[in-house]
Amino acid sequence: MTTQQQISVQDAFAQAMAQYENGQLQKAVAVFSEIVKVAPHHAQTHHMLGLIAFQIGQFEPAVKAVGRAVQLQPENVHFLTNYTEILRSSGQLEQARAAGERAVRLAPGRAAAHSNLGLVHYDLYDLEQARIAQERALALAPDFDRALNNLGSIARDEGDRDTAARYYQRALRINPGSSETANNLISVLIEAEDIPSAHSTAESFAKHEPRDAELHRNFGRIFMLENDLDKAENAFRNAISLNDKKAESYVGLSQVLFEKNHPKLAVIEAEQALRLDPENASACHQMALIKAHLGKAETAKDLFRKAIDLKPKLSASRLALGHLAIEQAEFDTARQLFEEAASCAEDPLSAQIALARLEKVTEDSPVFQALEAALPTAPTMLPQKAVSFHYAMGDSYEKLKRYDEAFAQFKNGAALKRSQIAYDPADTDTLTDDLITTFDARKISNLRQCAITSIKPIFVVGMPRSGTTLTESILDAHPDVFGAGELNDLQNLFGHLDDGRSNVPRAMASMSAEQLTRRAEDYVDLLSAHAADALRVVDKMPANFQLIGLIHGLMPNARIIHVARDPLDICLSCYTRLFERSQLHSYDQIELGRYYNNYVRMMKHWQATLPQGAFHTVRYEALVDDIDTVARGMIDYCGLEWDEACLDFYSGKRRVRTASVQQVRQPLYASSKQKWRRYERHLQPLIDTIGDNRI
Repeated sequence: MTTQQQISVQDAFAQAMAQYENGQLQKAVAVFSEIVKVAPHHAQTHHMLGLIAFQIGQFEPAVKAVGRAVQLQPENVHFLTNYTEILRSSGQLEQARAAGERAVRLAPGRAAAHSNLGLVHYDLYDLEQARIAQERALALAPDFDRALNNLGSIARDEGDRDTAARYYQRALRINPGSSETANNLISVLIEAEDIPSAHSTAESFAKHEPRDAELHRNFGRIFMLENDLDKAENAFRNAISLNDKKAESYVGLSQVLFEKNHPKLAVIEAEQALRLDPENASACHQMALIKAHLGKAETAKDLFRKAIDLKPKLSASRLALGHLAIEQAEFDTARQLFEEAASCAEDPLSAQIALARLEKVTEDSPVFQALEAALPTAPTMLPQKAVSFHYAMGDSYEKLKRYDEAFAQFKNGAALKRSQIAYDPADTDTLTDDLITTFDARKISNLRQCAITSIKPIFVVGMPRSGTTLTESILDAHPDVFGAGELNDLQNLFGHLDDGRSNVPRAMASMSAEQLTRRAEDYVDLLSAHAADALRVVDKMPANFQLIGLIHGLMPNARIIHVARDPLDICLSCYTRLFERSQLHSYDQIELGRYYNNYVRMMKHWQATLPQGAFHTVRYEALVDDIDTVARGMIDYCGLEWDEACLDFYSGKRRVRTASVQQVRQPLYASSKQKWRRYERHLQPLIDTIGDNRI
């Protein structure tokens, strides 16, 4: 190359660098590309082309270009240092380690070279070598914020969140504008359950970087833990609008939608997360949760196992698998999974809570002692965890017959849960009024003009915790019957409003006769999908007691079994159970009694309005005392031949997904009768609210 050509290359390189520094990347690439045509051995140009490719996420051309620069100048430590990071980011970890080791040999005093090599060790899961490299970098450059950030991440992976937070905070004092460090600090504060500090840190950083996608994703996580689902949904949607290529944002949005009880919408977001990153453990776990909820237990198991394979310390997937095992009566498997979760979790409390559910608690049992030792920390727990903890302690004390202590724990858990949910008992009063007004004798008679003839449905209805699960299990044991569990289909078909809410009286006001018939047929189709060959399929949604008139009018050949029980036993059982996403009336004694009174109003209306035999009432106490007689009466009412298997209901392997899951795996017992008397001294608000109301 002539001197004139060399000057031209230098001028062109300077021009391209100016464009690069001004953010004009396309123009810079165009000039750099021309330079390598006339000066193919110009290492700096190859290096810059590689850096730009790396910055825009084009890893393959980045590796090629910077690799060419290193070939041309093999002892250029700056090139080698960047080459190390580019190889690491492209997943070529062994090549990255070789480049990084060469860089630190050539320039042992270069902090960035040690730091980049440390990142390679980190990705290779060699945390000890990663720490050594970052500490060397920090010794060479005490204000090197990236090394501090990296040391924070190493400490975080080792479970030392306090040390991690201190490193991140030091790094932010040096470089307050670092998005990576700020988000790392927010994440570790969330993991440490210091939500106020996480929130204030996020608010502070938002002033500098209001359009940072990961920051909005962290806001979503914070809002979820604060139980503000609307704000959480907005935050995750903002994160997606700013960067729609991150699977974690779709996972977060799916979690919110699932918590809002929109599982079909949640599936869509989880599917997008898996499309973006099929090997994302959190996405696999989230999809598994939804599939389990939708009744796809085997698919859910496979996804949970995949999540564990991808992230062996993911205790949440082991816990979820354990709960599925309980639902399928595989109690030994569940215990093993919970024990594994406890051993691999940084915080084993959730696993201990799950184990307590299976324990025959004694004062000396290790699980009980671990839970009781955690009692002083309950006020500092995340609210969701504290709720579960209080209920677990209540269950444990109850098993030990320490009833006053048990009730104190149930009361604490219920009060905390009530503070997290939106429920207005006046809405239930109004709905009951509207249902009674809507489904008068004339309306029910008119519905008969739209009726279908299917004999498929059996509805088991009543108050929650009245014995509906036991009743369904007895029916399911019959060879001609399939128990489908608690289904929302009836409410969804006849109560759906355009604004997404559900209100049967309002929705039915605008339905034509043809629509009513079609929806009844749709309901039976959905029911049949659970067990096409079964003569009868049970829908055990307790709240369908509100719709007995609708069922009787549109599906006159369906069978409706109403389960009644002592109201104080029912309400105590509700109050001392933590429900997943339902029964919002259960966490305050007065509201619980008010709900029960509405149930009584509803049932008295049906008794007065419907013909005798429209539904069959089973008393829980009678069922416990004389299962043979009561079960035969149920089977006869359903038009079925008696089968002795119905008395062996607890041996079944069907999946049971309610709060009664363990009880229905045992023979009948009478210990739940008059159980409320153990707690009578604590139940006066409930007793006063119910008064003389009985069914």
